[in-house]
Amino acid sequence: MTEPKRQNTVAVLEKALEVISFLETTKDGIGLTEIAQQTNINKTTVYRILQTLMLDNIVVYGELKGTYKLGYRLLELGEIVQNNIDIRTIALPHLKQLTKDTDHTTYLSILHNDASLCVERIDGLNVQVLLLNVGDVWPLYVGGVARAMLSFLDDEKIEKIIQEENQQEVTLHSDIIHNDYWEMIHQTREKGYSTSFEDVVKGVSSIGAPIFNHRGEVVAAVSLSTTSILLPPSKEEEIAFQVVDTANKISKHLGWNGNRPY
Repeated sequence: MTEPKRQNTVAVLEKALEVISFLETTKDGIGLTEIAQQTNINKTTVYRILQTLMLDNIVVYGELKGTYKLGYRLLELGEIVQNNIDIRTIALPHLKQLTKDTDHTTYLSILHNDASLCVERIDGLNVQVLLLNVGDVWPLYVGGVARAMLSFLDDEKIEKIIQEENQQEVTLHSDIIHNDYWEMIHQTREKGYSTSFEDVVKGVSSIGAPIFNHRGEVVAAVSLSTTSILLPPSKEEEIAFQVVDTANKISKHLGWNGNRPY
């Protein structure tokens, strides 16, 4: 789809968008005269634009008499846009690029009912040894991709998950007790990514990184997985940089401002 050409746009709508953009700079409200001066739009035109936008609560009166500010209708519209965003569609080209750059298998999993649901997998080399498939649901404490999401939930939520699942088998090849969870979580938060070196499947390692939405909430994660020979601890930082960069690009498409919650 091509970008609209300037000559095909409606002048009054352009002016309305300028007014809306200018109102982003205030929480309490701005007066009509100042809006007109700062946007270089005729005062009468600004008034008509404001009155029109107020009909649908895109603009409302400010805290002080004679001032205007953005209304809640924009928040509602923003929520509609966010709900229509398909994370898988956004992530797919980035996953393909990560697999192309590394030759390793990459995954996209989403946070679903306090578990990790795999929704995409791009096969690289050595796929015959890998366990996670599209449609699989794993606990949030198993594997790199799930732990990337677990670690960036709020502490109360994490503690609840730990308490509920403390009696379950954490991995297939190692035991993690309650305190180890928190050590793992703090390390993941500090580094910005999670690791799983042969503690789910012998001979297989993975690195996962969280994906955040426009509110800074973790909603999904990207991971890369391959044989431990090809992903030894000595290559952790190099591979992790690529995984985190991929996750960050997807997050920015979701409206993330770049600040991690921890």
